[in-house]
Amino acid sequence: MVMVVAEPCHSEFTARSTEPVLSIIQPVSDAIQSLPSTRFYGSKRKLLSWIYAKISHLKFETALDLFGGTASVSLLFKTMRKSVSYHDGLQFNEDVGRTVLAQEQSVSRSDLLYFLKTVTPRVGVISKLFEGVFYTTAENMWLDGFCIQLNEAKLSLAQKSLLRYLLYQACLRKRPFNIFHRANLGLRTNGGIKRSFGNLATWERSFDLHMLQAYEELPCNAPEYQRPSTILSSRNAEEVPAGYDLVYIDPPYISLEERRNWDDYWRRYHFLEGLARYHEWEQLIDLSSNIRLFQAPEWITVWSRRRTFTDRLFSLIERHSSSIVLFSYVKHAYPHDSIIQSFLESKFSDVSIHTRMHNHALSRSQKRELLFIGYPR
Repeated sequence: MVMVVAEPCHSEFTARSTEPVLSIIQPVSDAIQSLPSTRFYGSKRKLLSWIYAKISHLKFETALDLFGGTASVSLLFKTMRKSVSYHDGLQFNEDVGRTVLAQEQSVSRSDLLYFLKTVTPRVGVISKLFEGVFYTTAENMWLDGFCIQLNEAKLSLAQKSLLRYLLYQACLRKRPFNIFHRANLGLRTNGGIKRSFGNLATWERSFDLHMLQAYEELPCNAPEYQRPSTILSSRNAEEVPAGYDLVYIDPPYISLEERRNWDDYWRRYHFLEGLARYHEWEQLIDLSSNIRLFQAPEWITVWSRRRTFTDRLFSLIERHSSSIVLFSYVKHAYPHDSIIQSFLESKFSDVSIHTRMHNHALSRSQKRELLFIGYPR
């Protein structure tokens, strides 16, 4: 682990200064360029400038991001000075939204350095159950030490969310392909392997170095001109009430081949969900799973399978048909985009369709990104 030097700190983090800070209001196009990088499958981070060009003329004040994920589109709405409500079905993404959409950072850099310096490797659920799965023995014990220390710390929800968010980013950066779908630690540790993907130096860098880098990328929001955001609890997207001026829907990608849909968001990110639920994780894990999966919430499953996806999607869109609906999709997904278009045209007074080619994460080939805008009757 990297050695760090920090200011003295007590059991609770030092109070933040309340002195007013003068901020320059950035144009949206400039603000987009400074938003945090992401390593999540399907993130719209690289498409934000294109999305903004298509929606900058829309009249709305409140926006709901229903499948929020990395919160990239929520951040776009925030830079547009809109009131944002963020939702995602995965609990760890509550920490993501609560951190990147915060009015100000809840943890100072010096307090972060102190916390990282005082982490002591310990034996816990990760070192006991994940040996040889995703990280080395020493890394597993460091992760346990971090999580146990964080759970015992007398910190606010915002502070714990920020520290977990940084840990999620570090865990992703140290993984081949940035996901947890396979027990493939050997791709990092086995010698003599010719690798055409990833970066061995990045994988071997310590967690705390990656966390510090992620901290430096956090947006420096200006509270005096940006509205506070609302972070909704993780649940089924169908349970989120309607009534927003604009609703952004970026549902899970469903392949035309059902066999490919088993490698869903839960399988890719279950390890991060476990970190978010560290206090109960050990009791949830299926020991027969070679990647130590645990059971997904029912709503994750129904939004990941062909037999249930279309009806759920159309019901959700209809629920919000009194709002402007901004809908992201990919060409050649299930159902066919012509079916999506026909349904939207039956529910909205007008529908515009915008397309562009885009390289998605984990894929070498380009796909055609679709953006539908439905205008309410």
